[in-house]
Amino acid sequence: MIENEIITTKNNKSKNILMDKMANEWLEIASKIPDPKPLFGNIWHQGEVGILFSNTGKGKSILAVQLADAISKGKTLLETDIEAYNVLYFDFELSTKAFQQRYTSNNSELYSFSNKFIRAEIDRTQNLEDKKVSLEQLIIDSIKTQAIKNKAEVLIIDNITFLSASNEKSHEALALMKLILDLSRKNNISILLIAHTPKRDIYSPIQLEDLAGSKALSNFVDVCFCIGESILGSNIRYIKQLKNRNYPIEYGSDNVINCTISKDASFLKFNIKDFGAEKNHLQTIRKDKRQSDAKNLKDSGRTNVEIAKLLGVNERTIRRWLKIVEIGH
Repeated sequence: MIENEIITTKNNKSKNILMDKMANEWLEIASKIPDPKPLFGNIWHQGEVGILFSNTGKGKSILAVQLADAISKGKTLLETDIEAYNVLYFDFELSTKAFQQRYTSNNSELYSFSNKFIRAEIDRTQNLEDKKVSLEQLIIDSIKTQAIKNKAEVLIIDNITFLSASNEKSHEALALMKLILDLSRKNNISILLIAHTPKRDIYSPIQLEDLAGSKALSNFVDVCFCIGESILGSNIRYIKQLKNRNYPIEYGSDNVINCTISKDASFLKFNIKDFGAEKNHLQTIRKDKRQSDAKNLKDSGRTNVEIAKLLGVNERTIRRWLKIVEIGH
């Protein structure tokens, strides 16, 4: 059967895009390639594609710009020295004025970024309507053009919604990630995608399943980490690793990075304080009371969506709670 398929392929002159070598040859080739250098401790390395996510308004963009600033200047991050790289930051969140205000001190002093840090936003003077090409495809094509133009070594895209309005479906997530991975692998560019989570409760540890829309996106990236809010204060956050394909996870549930957000003169940033357990940041009110409330509301005829709104969590959490209560009974 395989032989017939090979003959058919030859007759059709199909293009073979695969390359084969003996396993020992691959090892020999790879041994001559320098090891990837860190960009953010052991969380994110050179040449990797990653996702950073959190609830809305919890500091994703603040941390992303801080990473871009440090990487473009070759600053030390997480006690790891890094080299300076050309960073291209695609900002689809903040307006020009909002960005300026965020990085201006109370006495109107502007923060000084490195010239290796290039920020790009959508040019609203351009005609963004094209019957043949979607806005998402126009943005992806523009990202490729800008990456080549600026000789980018690191891309940060804030946020992924502008690349795919419906990335919750596995096949659409796969199509998007193929484009991102192709851009990264062909050009040896490190890419960090910023993503949202739907509203989640502060009773449970953050999981990959909390990534907005679908876990499908996380299947295709090398690393995934997140920002969690804390019951300890409105300016307190923690950073947690959820996936690392190439290195051991150092900052998991038992060793999250404890941070505060503050403005140092003209620079808004995360201040790393120490390390500790994620559970210290989570609400300790008994969950079984809310689970029983959900069950009572369900029995009264409410839908899962209605219950989620009433209890301030997402619909997925309600389904999980109802299943727990059902098993318990």
